[in-house]
Amino acid sequence: MNEFNKLYEFIRLAQKNRKYPPNTAHGRRAALRLFETVLHAEELESLTLIEERMKEIYLSLISRHKDTFSIQSLNTYKGRFLKVIRDYKRYGIEPGAINRWEVKLRKYKNRGRHKDMKEDMPVSNVSLSVHRPVHKIQVSLANGTVCSLELPSNITQEDASLITKIIGSLVDR
Repeated sequence: MNEFNKLYEFIRLAQKNRKYPPNTAHGRRAALRLFETVLHAEELESLTLIEERMKEIYLSLISRHKDTFSIQSLNTYKGRFLKVIRDYKRYGIEPGAINRWEVKLRKYKNRGRHKDMKEDMPVSNVSLSVHRPVHKIQVSLANGTVCSLELPSNITQEDASLITKIIGSLVDR
């Protein structure tokens, strides 16, 4: 197994040991696959050689994939690729070094998305607009529950008849 392929194994091990979350591991593997398309055989055998030639390798990557990826995306993949190499050198070469790996939890900024959200309110507490005249009626039922009705102040006989029929249809017979 060449040294480059050990990076894939390292990512699998880091994910299994909860050092990389699944989405991070996926992104790092994608970076490896992308860079693998431009590496020469001797570079696949030596991570030190890859680091020494990174500028040329990155230029080759840009030239090969410029029609498929933006420069910004390729730069992101480059950062992921170098991070895998750095993590591998720190924690992947020596058995047991992965146990010393302290994972830093990612902190998310509150970008105001939640400040506009209001807590859910039960439908029973929602009423019509304050400026609309309504009759609010609460009736205590035999089983101890309460029935609440909000009716417009100018209800017609037809509307009252329809509401009566609806209530009548809800009765258990």
